[in-house]
Amino acid sequence: MDDAVDMHKSHFIPMPRHEVKKRLFAEPQVAPLIEEGLESVCTMLEALDHHSSLSELERLKVLYCAMDPDSESQIEIAEVDSFISAFEEVLVDGNWEHVTDEEFQLAMDGESLFPISMDVRLDEFVTMKLYKLGRDEMTENLPNTLDNLLGRPGKEIKFEMYNRVIQIIHFKDSKWFMEQGRKNHDPGKIGEGLHLRLFKNVPVEDLEIIFPNTTPKMRPMDKAKISLPLVIGLVMLFQQYLLPIIVGGPTADLSQALLVALASALGSYAMKAYMTYRKTKETYMAAVAKDLYFKGQANNQAVLNMVIDLAEEQEVKESLLCYTFLLAEADVGHTLASLDARIEAWLAEQGVHADFEIRDAIGDLAEMGLMELTGDVRSDDGSWNMDVPLGHIAVPIKESLARLDDIWDGLYNFEH
Repeated sequence: MDDAVDMHKSHFIPMPRHEVKKRLFAEPQVAPLIEEGLESVCTMLEALDHHSSLSELERLKVLYCAMDPDSESQIEIAEVDSFISAFEEVLVDGNWEHVTDEEFQLAMDGESLFPISMDVRLDEFVTMKLYKLGRDEMTENLPNTLDNLLGRPGKEIKFEMYNRVIQIIHFKDSKWFMEQGRKNHDPGKIGEGLHLRLFKNVPVEDLEIIFPNTTPKMRPMDKAKISLPLVIGLVMLFQQYLLPIIVGGPTADLSQALLVALASALGSYAMKAYMTYRKTKETYMAAVAKDLYFKGQANNQAVLNMVIDLAEEQEVKESLLCYTFLLAEADVGHTLASLDARIEAWLAEQGVHADFEIRDAIGDLAEMGLMELTGDVRSDDGSWNMDVPLGHIAVPIKESLARLDDIWDGLYNFEH
């Protein structure tokens, strides 16, 4: 992984939870912990996180129900801010981040991987938000027309992509489109409500492909192909024929038929360039439609289910990694900083380059009683002391299982 990609490391651990467990439990120093019941601790962590996630999901569903475009009831979007606020809390737990205004503008201004540029009509939205999860470097072969004819793979291009992107959009009403003279752009009934979209593997410089309201535009190269021959031809005609007439000098001898033929040739070349652009645009639109078919993962309420599931997986992976390494390397004398570096190094060995969120993991374990923190580790103001030795703060497995069992038993305490 090169330095350019390391700069963009996120807290997201893209490896599936079952794969993390499989590889972690295969480590030699973890074998004794397996015998003591580490897998049972993991099972309890998954069960408790899943239970907590269900309540979060239900809360989001209730908030979103009235503004869901797929709802058969009357759309009501008065509580958009409340929903987005609650939704963003869940996104933070799942290690999602905002796509900043700067990142978005760079994507709009940057050179597209596709052979055409697109303008997003941002003024048509009341609300537009983008969130990213993870960032990776990809390599693809992009063949041109000649490559396709010769059966060649094409030029190899490296680019960065977001592992996941969530888009939230709310269109302005039909009245606005009428007032702006954009009736043909009005999405109408299908545009009502708050739209949620989840995409995977979205190129950083091609964020515009996930928008439903884009306008194709010519790139400078396309404009040059069409206009340059005409400009050169007109300048030559002006210098040789019109300018001498204006200044009274001798003109070149050229028949009217040849002049018409020259003009026709220039026009034909420009038309050919324009038709090539049109064909490129049609090919691009077809490619985008096909690409989005495979990149799209969920719409509207289904996005909530996937976001909750991803957040649940992240929290279990973080807790399990932190707890396991604290027990397996209890004699190392880890600080928060060294434990964080140790887990990141282990993930890197598995091919995962992530910025491990050690504070959240330790905090969650302490809340469940699987860690016994001293005042030196966490200050009274809630800040973490990264360089203070942790000691043997992880609760042994048997006692941890008893505490987790007590938490589970206490979830529902109905009096008979």
